[in-house]
Amino acid sequence: MTIDVEVFYETMGRLASGVSVVTMNVAGQDHGFTATSVTSLSLVPMLVLVCVAENQRCHAQLGSAGSFAINLLAAGQLELGVRFASALAEDRFLGITATRASTGAPLLPNCLGWLDCRVQQVLAGGDHSIVIGEVVAAGWAGEEDPLVYFRRQWGTFRPS
Repeated sequence: MTIDVEVFYETMGRLASGVSVVTMNVAGQDHGFTATSVTSLSLVPMLVLVCVAENQRCHAQLGSAGSFAINLLAAGQLELGVRFASALAEDRFLGITATRASTGAPLLPNCLGWLDCRVQQVLAGGDHSIVIGEVVAAGWAGEEDPLVYFRRQWGTFRPS
């Protein structure tokens, strides 16, 4: 059975996803991209996974870096999410004062939380790669609402 690509895309768009920015440092140069395909994978060992399109600029950098950080965006960080989704690679970190995770990956300011990861494995997943990272450090700052992506729109979720 074959499903129309647009039907699949629209159906998956009804799955609300948290918005994160995945960052890495390669040879002293910071790189990053906005991701909604991020999830926890295992507690023992602590693993997460990130899916990245093979045609995306940061695909090669993520493979070369050997480590990355996942920055969990707060509702007030829409501009940051859009910047890392659409800005030119050289403009993404312009004016941002990032701190460094233990792996050297940039940690963006004022995020809900962050995970510092070492690449454990990269698996093929159609036109994406599934990057499995072992979490080596994590932290959070505050109890703000998250930035979410739903039906091709950015928004927030407020717990009841």
